[in-house]
Amino acid sequence: MFLQAAVQAVTPETQEHVFSFWKIMFHGNIFANIVMITVLALGVFALYIFLERLFYINRMLKINDTNLMNNIADLLRDGRVDAAVDYCVRQNTPEARILEKGITRIGRPISDIVSAMESQGQIEVAKLEKNLNLLASVPSLAPMLGLLGTVIGLIMAFFSMSNAEGSFSPKTLSEGIYTALGQTATGLAVAIPSNFFYNLLLTRIDKFVLKVQHLSTDFLDIINKPS
Repeated sequence: MFLQAAVQAVTPETQEHVFSFWKIMFHGNIFANIVMITVLALGVFALYIFLERLFYINRMLKINDTNLMNNIADLLRDGRVDAAVDYCVRQNTPEARILEKGITRIGRPISDIVSAMESQGQIEVAKLEKNLNLLASVPSLAPMLGLLGTVIGLIMAFFSMSNAEGSFSPKTLSEGIYTALGQTATGLAVAIPSNFFYNLLLTRIDKFVLKVQHLSTDFLDIINKPS
């Protein structure tokens, strides 16, 4: 009984290791940690741009008068061009602003009307695409920064190994490697959702462009329709 207790006393307790991605991310040196913080900041920035643009685009596209074209057609049929312009101004939607440009140029050549509506359409699309170029840069920057952090981590791991005195411990190298690879994983974890967010917003904007094209066609049919 005494011998069993003595054996248990000298037997070291098995330490349970819990995988912690947070610990891996910030287990490197100060340079790798700076890169990691930069990558995470890019992720927060990308999320902010996405949510801000998503709410703005949804708000702009949600405001839609289903009777817009019918009301304008009735006003133009009665010869009330100024009233049609005022009606578009009151609507204050991207579609209404595009139609307003076309209505104010009634009586001019069709090419002038189309050109004015296309120019306004480009302005409205530019408003929807504001800051999307910044969001598009995140999927390319985040993996490169993650790779930079990986290279820095590996350099520091091999530097520590080369300057280590005494016998070499594989634990020293393995810690440096998994910490360095955590940098790449974080960069990809930021880049992949950012790329998805960017393409999702572009899809919604493309739907708006298609809608504007149909709107312009309907308007040209109205003003070219025989009385």
